[in-house]
Amino acid sequence: MFRKTTLLVGASLLLASASTRSVQAQATNNNVIMYIGDGFGLAPKTAARMAMGQGRDGKRFPSDAGFQVLNLDKLKYNATVTTHSLNSWITDSAPGASVYACGKPGKQDNEVIALNPGSGAAIETILEAAKKQGYAVGLVSTARITHATPAAFASHIWFRDLEDYIAAQYIASTEGEYEAIFNASPTASFKYQAPRDWVLPAPKVGVELDVVLGGGARHFLPRTRTAASSYETVKDASGAAIIDPATGAAVTLRGNRADDVDLVNYAVTQRNYAYVNSRDALLSVANNLSQYGAGGKKLLGLFNASHVNYEQDRQTSAAWEPSLADMTNIAIQVLRAKSNGKGFFLMVEAGRIDHLEHSNTGGISVVAGTGTTNQFVVDADRPVYVGGGDAGVAATPTTARTTNVYGSDYMLKEVLAFDYAVAEGRNLLATPANGRTLLLSSSDHECGGFAVTGLHDEANASNNGTRIRTYAGQITKAVAAEAGYATPTNLVRGDGGAGGWYPDYVMTAFQGKNYPTPASATAKRIVVAYASNPLTNGNSTIQSGTAGNHTPQDVWVGADDNTGTHANQIGGRGLLDNTSLTPIMANFLGLSMFETTLAVRNIPEQLADGLRLSPVPFEDQFKVSFDLLSASVVSMDLFNEMGQNVRSVLKEQRLASGTHAIPVDGTGLRSGYYVAAIRINGQVVSKKTIKL
Repeated sequence: MFRKTTLLVGASLLLASASTRSVQAQATNNNVIMYIGDGFGLAPKTAARMAMGQGRDGKRFPSDAGFQVLNLDKLKYNATVTTHSLNSWITDSAPGASVYACGKPGKQDNEVIALNPGSGAAIETILEAAKKQGYAVGLVSTARITHATPAAFASHIWFRDLEDYIAAQYIASTEGEYEAIFNASPTASFKYQAPRDWVLPAPKVGVELDVVLGGGARHFLPRTRTAASSYETVKDASGAAIIDPATGAAVTLRGNRADDVDLVNYAVTQRNYAYVNSRDALLSVANNLSQYGAGGKKLLGLFNASHVNYEQDRQTSAAWEPSLADMTNIAIQVLRAKSNGKGFFLMVEAGRIDHLEHSNTGGISVVAGTGTTNQFVVDADRPVYVGGGDAGVAATPTTARTTNVYGSDYMLKEVLAFDYAVAEGRNLLATPANGRTLLLSSSDHECGGFAVTGLHDEANASNNGTRIRTYAGQITKAVAAEAGYATPTNLVRGDGGAGGWYPDYVMTAFQGKNYPTPASATAKRIVVAYASNPLTNGNSTIQSGTAGNHTPQDVWVGADDNTGTHANQIGGRGLLDNTSLTPIMANFLGLSMFETTLAVRNIPEQLADGLRLSPVPFEDQFKVSFDLLSASVVSMDLFNEMGQNVRSVLKEQRLASGTHAIPVDGTGLRSGYYVAAIRINGQVVSKKTIKL
């Protein structure tokens, strides 16, 4: 009996807390940043932390001043979420991101972007809803900005690869603007045709993207060279062409729009966008934020024809491109200026973690064949191929290798680049004067089955020639004659005494930020492998994309806020579905259409009073009572604490004004918390109860 009483008190507290959250969420100056590490599982985060020094002397215990944690690790609340799509146990990024953009309706078929594949209807996203409520909104990605993850927040289409259309949807906010984009084509056959080009999806009408930063210039610039765009040349803040020191030629971004539309020119001349395509030009935006105030310019930045370079390659051969942290920093500043005190919604994607895993970077070596008929073996701690992070995909047995860059170096730097972007959000969160801020970080799915398999072992202690070892050597006796003694004297600890067996990296500065680099050619560097590769997938001829490379693993989510009201909602609920994050963000922004029964809503105007549940707690039957001020369409469902619908009680029934008492059958339900949710003319109000 004591336990039941305790549960009742807990339920009351939960209700009171949720009610407080709803009130607070209506205030202005609310900022939400959703970080998505595409393909980002737990192992890459662990690897980055260990390369930064965790475990070494002085960094072994949380009480140590030098104990190493990432900015991701500093997010106070943690959970795990499922990732399956509507039609597959393994998702791709389109539905994987659409659930974060749209909530439960975004749980859809693979390859579909924020659109119901059954009805063909577009599904409104949290970004679109936020913009309609006066928030500034933006997208940032190291992938093409038209790639599936960012596209899920600001476009609607049946197939994610139609990126020219996604770009057009970004830049248009009316049907007339959408048609004008296609009508700008110099080729008659590409001018707007409604049956082919559809219409601007209704949720996007009236929605302008204030900030768009990433790769993907090829989907904004024309393909035909006779119609070459003046925006192809990469320019610094002063407008001078940037020269690639490796070639001596100006850096250019080639377009690939089949319709030959110059969408950048349209954005600049017709849609009031400022355009930048280099790190220098992007950072200079901070010097003139006044032009981005409410009603002022919007910001479009495209920094590569395709995806932005991997951080490792950016540092060695493309320093004119911005880092993810650079893009995030400027996005935050512009969105704050644009929002006029209302606040903003920003999605930041580390898109290239996924691509390293698709390419099995550092995990596979070519041993025979060429092109698509290559044969592979699992890599054994060898340098990566010359040509960048994806070079292994097209490598042959004669392809040269680097002398000092390893597959793990790519992943470590990519994760650190993501982590520095999270630091920008944490800087915003740490200053209350910047407003109420909520940060969420998760992944759309895991990719590659990425694993940390060991450390390079120059001593070859395993005596098997691989020079890879997992843990420290055994303790020995300094006096050989005592080898069999039980006495603990003359002990010699394995592998370097107190130093132990840990990754051996030094921090190397680049553009003001530190990144781990192997301490030497013989250092104990991290060695990686992939569970999803051409060998284990039964296909030893194609390195990249074999059987999709995505895995069904649950992924990590972290959350933090400076209000103490919302980030903690991911805790204490066990495993979450990936649709569970959107209602938390929506409630923080006061966007009612994305609410679910996981939080108590403000009482709809049609109700004379809130819901009344009796008895509480219940055994098998209880009633939900309420008073309607006017005739209304009512639905009622019973959800468990995981947000799963366990009983549908009413389905869109029109009820007259007056008092109603709806019986709910709880027969067969397990003991625990349940939420009785009622939707009245589209608005939701809910209340928790307990089954004994």
